[in-house]
This record gives sequence, structure tokens and C-alpha cells, in this order.
Amino acid sequence: MKILFTNLLPMERRHLLVREYYFRLIVIVVALGILLLGASAILLLPTYIYLAGSAQEKNAELAHVTATLASADEVNLSARLAALSNDAAAIIALSKKPSVSGSLRTALAVPRPGISLSGLTYTPDAKATTLELRGIAATRDTLRAYQLALQNMPGATSAVLPVSVYSKDTAIPFTITIALKP
Repeated sequence: MKILFTNLLPMERRHLLVREYYFRLIVIVVALGILLLGASAILLLPTYIYLAGSAQEKNAELAHVTATLASADEVNLSARLAALSNDAAAIIALSKKPSVSGSLRTALAVPRPGISLSGLTYTPDAKATTLELRGIAATRDTLRAYQLALQNMPGATSAVLPVSVYSKDTAIPFTITIALKP
């Protein structure tokens, strides 16, 4: 025997019942979600307390290490670092200046027929570096040619020769002062 269930409720009332059913279902799902969220928060509380304590320990250890490094050793280290920085600056400044040996090599590489050199003096100065060449020239023409060659050598700004050296015709002693580029 088959039993037929006939719903005698009007259509608006049936829709209202379905709506109430879904509303209750949503309320139960939300309540279960809130309970689940609360339970997980309660279960995570010990982990949070452990991590907060661990972070405080690490901060205390960092403060201790910082205090240890900020002792007298840091003052000595700062002084040594400042001295090394000054030394590095001095070395960099020296590397930008022309070398003495390079300047001498360049001056001695200039051809000098009829000229015999007897001495040279290198004078470094903060404003201008000079190189003095002393010697004896065979004639006035060879001395003048040598002066012009020194004036045109790389790294030289001028080659000064006093006019008084031209008073002799042969075996002329001279001193040429060459101003070098900084």
C-alpha cells in the first residue's frame, strides 16, 4: 500500500517554510564555523605564547651582543678604521700623481746629441713638480734643440733655460728647469 502525502499548504506558506529552513541551515553553518574558528584560536594560543617568549629571548640576546660590541673594542676599531681610511686616501692621491721614475725615464729618453748630462734633481711640490737637468752642451744650437725637445716631451708644461747660458759658443754649462704636469 502506497501512502500519498499531500501538502495542503498554500504556495506562499510553502515558500516561507523553505526560506526558514534555509535560514536555520545557514545559522547552524555559521555557528559551527564560529565554533571551529574559536577552537582553532584556542589551540593556537600556546604556540603564540611560545613564539612571543622566544622573540623576547632573541631580543635580549641581540641587546647583549650589541652591548658587547659597543665596548672599548669598538672605539679602537673606529680609530683603526679612520687611520686606514686616511692611508687609503693618501695612496689614491699618490696613484694619481705621475711617478718619479716615469718622469725621469721620459726626460732621459729625449734624444740629446752633443749634450752630456752631469746631474738631475727631482723636486715634488704641492703646487708644481719640477725636474732640473744639469750638464754641458757642445754648441748653442744643440742646447736650444734640446730645450725645445724637453719642452715638447709628454708630461712637461715648460722647460726654462736662462738666457745667460748662451754667452759662450762651445762647452756651455747649463741647468734646464722642467715644470711637470700635476
